[in-house]
Amino acid sequence: FLVSECIALKVIGIEGQNITLPCKYNTKNHGVSAICWGRGAIPNSGCYEEIISSDGTKVIWRSSVRYHLFGELKTGDVSLTIFNVTEKDSGQYGCRVHVYGLWNDEKYHVNLNIEKAPVPTTSQAPANVTITQQTMDSHTHCHVTPNPIEYSDTSTPPYSESILEQMTGHKLPVILVSILLVLTGVVIVSVLVVLSKYTHLYICLHNKY
Repeated sequence: FLVSECIALKVIGIEGQNITLPCKYNTKNHGVSAICWGRGAIPNSGCYEEIISSDGTKVIWRSSVRYHLFGELKTGDVSLTIFNVTEKDSGQYGCRVHVYGLWNDEKYHVNLNIEKAPVPTTSQAPANVTITQQTMDSHTHCHVTPNPIEYSDTSTPPYSESILEQMTGHKLPVILVSILLVLTGVVIVSVLVVLSKYTHLYICLHNKY
């Protein structure tokens, strides 16, 4: 029997991402099988520079916490996920499925190419956050009263001239009417007093003659 090997795949990623390298086998044909992942081409046995391995149901060893098998292992999904990739992670990876029998193992190769993250510019997200914050600050300042009323320590808050003018303007007609009524009353009383005196004087003179 010959070792089964598929055509190598190519995966491209960006620094800082979590990248998944695909690897699946048919559990109906071979049952649940142990697997291993390694760096570089797969040798005649095992995995070169092994980074993670599974007994078919769970992970039994890994060289770093960055390597994970999140697929359904019991259904043959043994895809490798690498957290926070860097350019150093670029290169060839090999997935080996240990199939029962001599030379029955399945081998899969994946070529990973990690590119540098783009340099942030004023048009990208990090700059937009700063610009948005600045816009929010400017918007807030626009709502601040330019000349706020100051309060003294021992008195009530003074009114502005405009407020006093408004209050005076509203009360002026009432004050004028009150003054006119008072003056009218004084005039009427004065007239009555004068008439009363003249009437009394007239009566006295009439009685005398």
